[in-house]
Amino acid sequence: MNDKSKPVDKSTPRAAEGNVDQIRDILFGGQMRDYERRFEELEERLKRDSERTRLEVGKRFESMEALLKEQSDRSQSHLKRLESEIKQGAEALQASHDKLQKAWREQSQESEEKSDAQLAALRERLHKLANETADSMRQTHDELSTMIDRVGASLRDDKVAREELAGFFSEVALRLTRQFELPKSKG
Repeated sequence: MNDKSKPVDKSTPRAAEGNVDQIRDILFGGQMRDYERRFEELEERLKRDSERTRLEVGKRFESMEALLKEQSDRSQSHLKRLESEIKQGAEALQASHDKLQKAWREQSQESEEKSDAQLAALRERLHKLANETADSMRQTHDELSTMIDRVGASLRDDKVAREELAGFFSEVALRLTRQFELPKSKG
């Protein structure tokens, strides 16, 4: 006799449960396998996207480091050049000042006023040069600070926040375990 023709003993709960499982497998088995396949694909895609994002952030970080190093090197070079120019200017000013003092000693009272005027002009030039140098250094500092702030903001905007990623994975886990219910749609 066929197993199908045998009467099913519905009196025992185990037999009924087995029948319900068989019916459920027949009705929803294909969908469940499809869902499992989709979840596996989603998990793989998430892994690939996560790795790609990690690599992109790493590359961007390396390029930002290189950019900052280049800017820092340029600033150091610029500061050294300014320092050298200031030193040369100071040496030239000192040499000029020494000449003026020697000439002043050799000249009479009449040439003293002329000498004072020249010295005042030299001081004004030095003061102007010092102000221009300070302004240039301040401007370079401001430009570097702005660039660093911009790079930092760009990195903060581009990276995925840990809390957002954790929330996303928590929601996926809750949905997979059916512990997360979507609000019922009206109508």
